[in-house]
Amino acid sequence: MRSKYSYSDMSLVRKLKKDNRKAFELIFDKYKEKLYFFALGYLNNVTETEEIIQTVFISLWEHRHSVNETLSLKNYLYKSTVNTIYNHFKHKAIRQKYLDYSLVYEMKEDNYTQESINHNDLKKLVDTLIERLPSGQQKIFKMSRWEGLSHIEIANRLGLSVRSVENQVYRAMRFIKENLKEEFYF
Repeated sequence: MRSKYSYSDMSLVRKLKKDNRKAFELIFDKYKEKLYFFALGYLNNVTETEEIIQTVFISLWEHRHSVNETLSLKNYLYKSTVNTIYNHFKHKAIRQKYLDYSLVYEMKEDNYTQESINHNDLKKLVDTLIERLPSGQQKIFKMSRWEGLSHIEIANRLGLSVRSVENQVYRAMRFIKENLKEEFYF
């Protein structure tokens, strides 16, 4: 009876190309450990190394009909392992870039959401404070800030002096700022 290592690589590849599972098993048994430790030296991760070796041998079986029997099987398997490791690192880098992008995007979304909530809360508070202003002062403030009218235009519309309009806008702003300071502890 022949030992599993007594077959030459060339004869094993010939049998492999004829869909011989026993030849595949012999190749696997002969090279799995060597390829494993070779890959482990690059990956430093047992799980990833096992996946790489499994991928290499699956690829060998899937491409068995195109393996050149005149070339070194050992070199073919090592080259396949190197390529698989390279692809692994490339995909890992792509996944990391995607995760980094996703994290930044989520942080931006979270910031936008928080800013939106803060803006809405602040707007509600300012609206409440404006509603607490005396009616005349409230009307002047709204004409100035919401309608965008100048102090002169407001004075002309309401038959007031420009100085009176300026004073009312100033008082309204001071009232709002003071109450915001109390609310937000500025």
